[in-house]
Amino acid sequence: MPVPLLLAVDGNSLLHRAHHAMSQGDLRDSTGAPVWALKGLISFLATASARLRPDALVVGFDCAAGESVRRGDYDGYKAGRPEKSEDLCLQLDAAPGFLAAAGITVVVPKGYEADDVMASSARSARRHGWRSTVVTSDRDMFALVDDNTSVLRVMNGGIDGSPLIDPSGLHAQYGVRPDQYKDFAALRGDASDNLPGAFGIGPKRAAKLLAEFDTVENVYAALDDGLEDVVVALVGPAATAALGSEEARANVARNQHLMEMRRDLRIPKIATMALPLDEARLQATLKERDIRLGSSLWSLTGAEPPSWYGERVYGQGPRQRPAAPDRVITLPRPQITKAAKQAAALADAGQMSLF
Repeated sequence: MPVPLLLAVDGNSLLHRAHHAMSQGDLRDSTGAPVWALKGLISFLATASARLRPDALVVGFDCAAGESVRRGDYDGYKAGRPEKSEDLCLQLDAAPGFLAAAGITVVVPKGYEADDVMASSARSARRHGWRSTVVTSDRDMFALVDDNTSVLRVMNGGIDGSPLIDPSGLHAQYGVRPDQYKDFAALRGDASDNLPGAFGIGPKRAAKLLAEFDTVENVYAALDDGLEDVVVALVGPAATAALGSEEARANVARNQHLMEMRRDLRIPKIATMALPLDEARLQATLKERDIRLGSSLWSLTGAEPPSWYGERVYGQGPRQRPAAPDRVITLPRPQITKAAKQAAALADAGQMSLF
């Protein structure tokens, strides 16, 4: 029998991408609230499910910005990002409750991010003998790749045109093993998170250093043990001098700490994430927000592929899956937002639990 697959989706990443890709359509519900990113997110889930044919699905979202543990550790974390538009904020606020109402398992961890949900979900899948695929636009997720976990990195080609990264693919693209990726990123830095690395060390030089020394710790041990000539031969004298500076060492150590993903968050049992979704419940939730998606949802609801899908089917045909139990969503209690109010209403109806 094939090993079952868990699809772990970075909700923030995909909703941002859907928001910017579909904003020109300006789709709104009957109240005038924006819903184009919500529609795009559901479409991403449906297309990823059609491509990968998962047996279970979980979507993670970031905690509220004011609760971030990482920002508490480093107040410059993600600083300098452009202000989010009101339409994007409204849809980010609504997304967890919207997906949970549709029957999709959603996790919003207090103090942590979707990255940590992905890492913890991948670990849970491995412990239960499942495979997992993480769906995201965030390259930080490459640190999760192993023989059991792949990453579908969503790019401009959409789900169907995006690469599915496994250990060999990661090495071919960056020249590092998955277990080296965090050190690679720490050396290179991440401008999107406002995390400078070692000045003068870009991806090519970082890969050369790790190919020679295996870890960041070994790179600095070489510098401290008088093997500077070896480092100079790899990256040049100017980059070597910058790499050995106190500022660079502090940057790299900070990045290693902040880029470490939590793998021990409380995650709902895989049985609660099982596909297929209840089609009537899914369609009722979409209809409530004036979102219309028809046969494109076939892979989420366990239906046969529509005739127009044709040769785009990946792998084998639809599997017979057990009926899915009620979903579970984790939302931070202090954040009284529209999403939290929706979640509370669902909890009162006995449809999900709050932690």
